[in-house]
Formats: sequence, structure tokens, C-alpha cells
Amino acid sequence: MHKYLFNFLRRSFAIFTVILVGTTYGQNTSTSAFSSYGIGEMDGIENATFLGIGNSTITFFDSTTVNYFNPSTYNSYAKGQPLFSMGVSSRISIYRENELENINRTVTLNHFVMGFSFAKHFGIAFGLKPFSRRGYNFSTISEVNFGTDSVKHSYIGSGSTSEAFLGLSSTLVKYKNHHVSVGGNLGFVFGSVTNERRSNLIGSATGGIEMKSTKVQSLHYEFGLNYKWSISKKHSLIVAGVITPAQDLRSSQRTDLYYSKFVDNVSFYDKLDSTISAIGAIRLAPSSTFGINYNFGFGDVNRKDKIRNSEVSFHISYNVSDWSKYYSRFDDVTENPGYLATSKINFGVQYVPEKEFLAQSTKSNFLEVVRYRVGCYQYTLPFSTDGMKQVDSGVTFGFGIPIGVQKSLSSINIGFAAGKRGSGVVGTVSENYYGINLGIVFAPGNFERWFVKRKLD
Repeated sequence: MHKYLFNFLRRSFAIFTVILVGTTYGQNTSTSAFSSYGIGEMDGIENATFLGIGNSTITFFDSTTVNYFNPSTYNSYAKGQPLFSMGVSSRISIYRENELENINRTVTLNHFVMGFSFAKHFGIAFGLKPFSRRGYNFSTISEVNFGTDSVKHSYIGSGSTSEAFLGLSSTLVKYKNHHVSVGGNLGFVFGSVTNERRSNLIGSATGGIEMKSTKVQSLHYEFGLNYKWSISKKHSLIVAGVITPAQDLRSSQRTDLYYSKFVDNVSFYDKLDSTISAIGAIRLAPSSTFGINYNFGFGDVNRKDKIRNSEVSFHISYNVSDWSKYYSRFDDVTENPGYLATSKINFGVQYVPEKEFLAQSTKSNFLEVVRYRVGCYQYTLPFSTDGMKQVDSGVTFGFGIPIGVQKSLSSINIGFAAGKRGSGVVGTVSENYYGINLGIVFAPGNFERWFVKRKLD
């Protein structure tokens, strides 16, 4: 019976993958005009698990979750229990400017990774995750020829970059109740993003098109560290940090000019000119994130015929990124858009009514094994309007639902977010958004463990 259940869960995971890929294929991954800057937006595609606790990503240590945001966590997974994780992000954005309003939707696959521990003190993870994305469409109209004609300029952005990565972590210090682990991710960033401008006279479909594309193919790396102090059986404290040094992404850039009788139909584009791809680099901002996770276990609570082991954990993290150091250089021409330094603060709480859900699976009801999450966050963005910084803030909540088939660590995670982005300046564009994210973690059953030496009777 267990074998059939295991195969059923494995097939369900494969079907889930196909559905998500089919759902996200061809969808815009961003709808914000801010994605026109640099190589696009690098936030906003959240993992459902971490979204529930306000996106305090680096502080989350759990043997049921692949935390690829902090590479020092990979050796904390349960022995012989590899984890396969993937998820999808969706967001509805409502943009407002004075009396104008526009509603857009995005859906995208946000990660596909696998992680497991091995050789007692080591852990590894690898997979694919988003790196940046671009997607916007807006237009302006200006008068020419002393007001006798009007020209429409349409601005369109598209494309994305992804990162295929391999990460390794190891226990550096293990002394009594103190553990220190270090780790790193080495990735390869690839993909391209495009800014397109179309111009035509009002009343005529004929016009010109300029396409400026940036293609990225480069290595990327980051480092993680965590210190865990097991204060007592019921209390523990974790201090974590992740550093991404300033680094250059090897890139190329080209510009193509077109003429068309129908500027909104690519099939009618006639190329007029094209520049030879310029080889260069994009300098990313250095980034540092630090956080604390405090776990508090309640005393054994007698509930009917069993003892319930509850736990609550508090997560807080703070990030600083110096985007003033961002620039692009192609053919010895350097462009510095004058971005601003940014900061992020994230806070979240997770409550687990029964943390020993595998051992108590026959005695616990559904509501007792669900993991309840709530959080909030506030970001400053590297842009300003009339001297006022753009701010992104919101509240989140979510659930983690274990799948106790064959006593495995599989789970389904759902995260919700409601937020607002803007400068607060009257008459400027603001965004209200609502996100729903879904993730699934698949692990083999208790009798299918990896790296276990089995004895023959």
C-alpha cells in the first residue's frame, strides 16, 4: 500500500510541474514601469513559505524547506530526506495616476530546486530560480508641428533572466549547544531583457521602432553564515547573515531600428539598422542581510489522550544594498543612472500547534499539524520621485500543510500578500497589489530514505 501511495505522490508532483509550466509559459513576469531600469526588477517573485513570514528569508531553518536564500542552511536537513521544491507566484496589481487606473496580472514559476544533507556535516542544493524580470507597457502623446499633429510614443519592456545554481554548506563549529555553519551559492545567470519604443502619428499605424536588448551570461555568487544556540530543550536562538559582494555580470547589448506600416504588428517590421553587439558588464550593487530567529517551545500540553508539542518562532531580518554603485559599461562607455541605496526590514511569526506531527500523526487532527504564518515588511526602492523615495510595504500570512504519506516531509505551502508601492507624491503613479503564491515540497517516505545502509536478514 505504501508503495502505491509513494508512486501516486511522485506522479502528482510531476503533473503539478507540467501544470505550472503550462500556466506560466508566455505570461508577463512583471507589469511595473520600474522594471525598465537596469536588468529589471529583482524582487517580487516570492517563495510561498517565506512570504507567509514577511519574506524574512535568511532566518528560516526547517528540515521541511529548501532555503536557497541562505546557503548555510543546507546541512540542517533531515538525514536521508532529500527535498524537491517548486512553486508559482501570482500577483494582481492596480496602478493609479490621478483619475487613471489600470489592472494587470502576472503569473510565473518562481523556483525549482533540490536539497539534501550528506556525510554528517555537509549539505547541498541545486536548481533554477528567477534573477530579474522586465514587463511594462505604457504610452505618451505629444504635439508636433505647432499643435497640428500628435505623436504617440509607446514604451514596452519584456524578458527575464534566471539563475542556475549549485550551493554547498558545512558545519564549521559544533561544540555542546553551539553550532556554526557556513555555505555559498555559485550560479550562472542567463537570459535577456528588452526595452522597446514605438512612435507613430495619431491616426496612422505607420511609424518607427527602436529595440534595445541586453543579454546576460555570467557567473554570480553569494555567501551565508549562521550561528545556532540551543539555549534549552524548548528555546533556541539563530543569528544568520548573507552577503552578496559587488560583482560584474558579463553582458552584451545591441540596438535595432525598424520601420513598419503597422507598428503594433511585428510581422510587418522592416529592419533599417542594427548595431554590432557591444560586449561589457553590469555592476550589481553589494548587498548584506542579517537576521535573528528565536524559537520558543511551549511546555508539554496535555490534550485529551496525548501530549501536544507546540512551538512559536519569531523572525526579523534587515537588508542594505548600495545601488548607488550600480553602473553598466559597454564599449568603454559607462552609464550610471544615479540609483539610491536601499534598505529592507522583514518581520514574521510562525506558530506550529504540533511540531512532532510525524510521531503524532495518528493522534493529531488537521488543524493541529498546519503551520500558521503572519508577517509584514517595508522596502525602500532605488528610485525617487520629486525627491521622495519609492517605498514598498505590505502585510502577509500563510499556511504550511504537511502531507503525512509514508511519514514523509512533503508539504503544500500557501502565501498571501497585500501591499502598496509608491512615493506618496500626489499625481504620481502608485501600485496596490495582492499576491497569492503556491509551493510544494516533495520528499521520499520514511522507508525510501537516501544514504542509509540497509542490512539484509
